[in-house]
Amino acid sequence: MNNKNRNRLTGWGDYVTSTISVMLVLFIIGLVGAINITFHGINRQIKEKMGFTVVLADSVGQASVDSLKVICSGASYISDFKYLSADEVMAEETKGDGGELVDLLGVNPYAPMLEIRMKEEYANVDSITAIVAMWDAMPQVEEATANTEMIGNLNRNAQYLNLILFVIAGALLLISFVLINNTVRLTVYSRRFLIHTMKLVGAKGGFIRRPFIMINCWQGVIAGFLASGLLFAIVAWVDSWEKNLLTAFLPWDALGIICCGMVILGVLICMIAAFFATNRYLRKNYDEMFD
Repeated sequence: MNNKNRNRLTGWGDYVTSTISVMLVLFIIGLVGAINITFHGINRQIKEKMGFTVVLADSVGQASVDSLKVICSGASYISDFKYLSADEVMAEETKGDGGELVDLLGVNPYAPMLEIRMKEEYANVDSITAIVAMWDAMPQVEEATANTEMIGNLNRNAQYLNLILFVIAGALLLISFVLINNTVRLTVYSRRFLIHTMKLVGAKGGFIRRPFIMINCWQGVIAGFLASGLLFAIVAWVDSWEKNLLTAFLPWDALGIICCGMVILGVLICMIAAFFATNRYLRKNYDEMFD
């Protein structure tokens, strides 16, 4: 193999190696973003299952029950509700028809109730406490209760995890910029004498920078698409274990946004790194090229 072909292969090898390096960095960032969205999806679903229980008075009539159902249907803070008659409550609590309990006591000891689920934005301690107090003050209601301690713990843990993911994402973004910048600088470093030669023949800085920036722009595009494909493959593989196991919390459109972000981020970082790396060697003379 002659020197010309060997140099050509070496040049392509540099670009392949740097592209793979950029791809891996972008993939890690995308993976953290996907984990963050998945966590928010799980947290949202848990919050939407939270709510409170309204025990109605024994003397409540069907008209009052119907009015309460109308209130539930029109309330902006309620995502879903379920009415249980006294007999349905007894059947649910006793895991049967409750006939023996009625025979023993001579009466159904349970009262009708409403099980109310809150919308995500209202699933916090302050909102639920105020709403439960409002229901508890209604004359048709015997008691309204909510597990505010569990809701508070969930929101507190969600805030901690959000903070941790935010710090990790910020650290990865900084690390990615440093790593991709160093990768691009090494690519430009291997062509520093070509830059010096172009300067000697009178080429302007913009003319010299343009091919390096364009090449690294395409490098960022390719790395972003490769990282996106890898992330899509992993999500599809996990989702194949059970239908909609992961995509129930990480929708495909959200995954698409993450992948677009990886491509854009790869292009921006590679172009910025190429710009500064090229400028560095544009300012150097021949002797300084050996540093």
